[in-house]
Amino acid sequence: MTEEVVWEYDHELPYDDDQPRDAAAAGRRLLEGNATFARFFEPRPNTAPVRPILHLSPRNVGIGGAPGEAPTQAPFAAFLSCADARVPVELIFGQQANDLFVVRLAGNVLGEECLGSLDYAVERLATVRLLAVLGHTGCGAVTAAVDAYLSPAGYLGLAADLPLQAIIGRLMPPTHSAAIALAAVHGPTVVARPGYRQALIETTVMLNAALGAAVLARRFHDALSDRLQVLFATYDLGRRTVGLPDETGEWQPGLYAPPGEQGELEQLGRRLAASRLVAELL
Repeated sequence: MTEEVVWEYDHELPYDDDQPRDAAAAGRRLLEGNATFARFFEPRPNTAPVRPILHLSPRNVGIGGAPGEAPTQAPFAAFLSCADARVPVELIFGQQANDLFVVRLAGNVLGEECLGSLDYAVERLATVRLLAVLGHTGCGAVTAAVDAYLSPAGYLGLAADLPLQAIIGRLMPPTHSAAIALAAVHGPTVVARPGYRQALIETTVMLNAALGAAVLARRFHDALSDRLQVLFATYDLGRRTVGLPDETGEWQPGLYAPPGEQGELEQLGRRLAASRLVAELL
């Protein structure tokens, strides 16, 4: 069945200041946008063609109020996301130009440059209500880190590749945490299971996002309130939804608060390791 998306642009549409007033509202808007995005690709009966119409104002496409005038930067959320081309942050959350301030780096690792950009978003852009770290399933950077973790001899071959080594090095702590969690839940012999490598990759993806968000929560602790929060999630490339396995082990769409201390991180790791997502890989 053919499906068509129509974008209608009206340069005379008035500016609509519908910015989220607090972090909770910002989170709801993001999750509603992701739900709409995911539903669009769900199988449907072979009935009349679906033809959603998206109405765009000048603000939606980053145009100012007068010809030749640039708009004021006014995102309501700032993201640290992976550079993976399959994870276009604005698109998967159903947002437009000037809605999101996005910093993208392989493995969504939090280096000095990324932190400097997010510092700017928090300190200079008064409209930002949410900081979020977004990982994704099947991450190539995490896969490289896991392979280096499982075969240290191979990691030595990266010694001269300093840029790649810098990314993989920052992914080693969540990889180690994921390995500990998998052993705690499934026993020390889990390393011998055929799907261990893939299970370690996906557990690391989720813990890496959680750790990144935990660092941001500490960095911006004094600025956090109902009007600014730090959350994290994983984008499932297959489901096309943003979320995390819940306490029952099932995938639950959402954005989540990061662990605040070591015990909470360990508890999260065990929860993720026990999830259906990971168990099915093993």
